[in-house]
Amino acid sequence: MENEHNADRHLQELYGQPRDIVVEAWAPQLEETSISYIKNASLMLLSTVNKLGFVDISPRGGPPGFIAIPDDKHIAFLDQPGNKKLHSLHNVLNNPKVGLMFMIPGVKEILRVHGIAELSHDQGQIEKLGGEPDKNKTLVTIQIEKVFPHCPKALNFAQLWDSSTWVDAKEAGVPGLLDMAKAMAASHL
Repeated sequence: MENEHNADRHLQELYGQPRDIVVEAWAPQLEETSISYIKNASLMLLSTVNKLGFVDISPRGGPPGFIAIPDDKHIAFLDQPGNKKLHSLHNVLNNPKVGLMFMIPGVKEILRVHGIAELSHDQGQIEKLGGEPDKNKTLVTIQIEKVFPHCPKALNFAQLWDSSTWVDAKEAGVPGLLDMAKAMAASHL
């Protein structure tokens, strides 16, 4: 334990101390600015932890407003059909602690949330959020533990929202999903 403390202290000394506003910039629930941000977000990254302790990050997207905000301590979203592996949902069943990162195209600031996820298959609740019985099987509700902004440095470095830096995937030789899936499947046969 003492070695961990020394390593933590050494690491912090290496980088210096964060400014007070950075340390204090968090809330235990949603407030006016975080509600506004989430209402405008069209992309959310959901991080969960699997049985082996590895973090899994999965994107979730939709038009602004796809995240419901029932009150200042909860957000909810409908799970959309995908590859049917259900990594995130299985992980939540084993460890409901999640991390969320919200982004708005063209906006460099990021909003992050830590919380406890709960899954529901109640069709009445799903339909209240606009879900379709044949399509939406699960409602994910997050009880918020902590909300905080994240600086835009990574997005600035990546020039993620600068369309002049975007590559033509085919021209750049970036493999498509099917190409990657076939190559990876073949690697362990």
